[in-house]
Parts: sequence; structure tokens; C-alpha cells
Amino acid sequence: MSIQRLQHTPEHRLQTFGQKGFKYVAVTSAVTGLDVVAITVLEEATVGSAGIVCDAGDDIASGAVLPAGITIYGKFSTIQISAGKLIAYHRQ
Repeated sequence: MSIQRLQHTPEHRLQTFGQKGFKYVAVTSAVTGLDVVAITVLEEATVGSAGIVCDAGDDIASGAVLPAGITIYGKFSTIQISAGKLIAYHRQ
């Protein structure tokens, strides 16, 4: 088993907290090809048919309701909602 070392450089902190920008997501078709580290729910959101795909963990299935005000951290590549509004923070 290899050992991975986590380096806390200023750049790492910028990426971790989404300071590489964001994408505003409202009711829309699936947004794919993303490299997102966090999703903040601005207005209660219902996950659409494509779901929210997490590359390193569990996906959020279609029909799930996300309450306003929460932030979900992960490594997301696809986001689709059928109701509500989100901000998706870019990793790079």
C-alpha cells in the first residue's frame, strides 16, 4: 500500500474552498464535465433525472430533495436539478 501525503499549500486551500470560481445552476438539463468540490443549495432543490454524480463517493439520486442553506462537499462531475437553485464551486 502506498502512502499519500497531503500538502497544505495556499493553492490547495484555494481549491478546497472553491476560490477557482463557481457555476450558478438553476432548473436545467444536466451539466456535465464538471470538476466541482462543493455544492451550496440556495433554494430548496430537487435532483433531476441525471442525478448528482460524485466521482469519489455516493451519488445523489434523482428525486432527492436538498434543503436550502446546506453545502455538500465532494468531487462532482454531473449536476442536474428539476427545481431549485445551486452554486457549484470549481476545483480548478
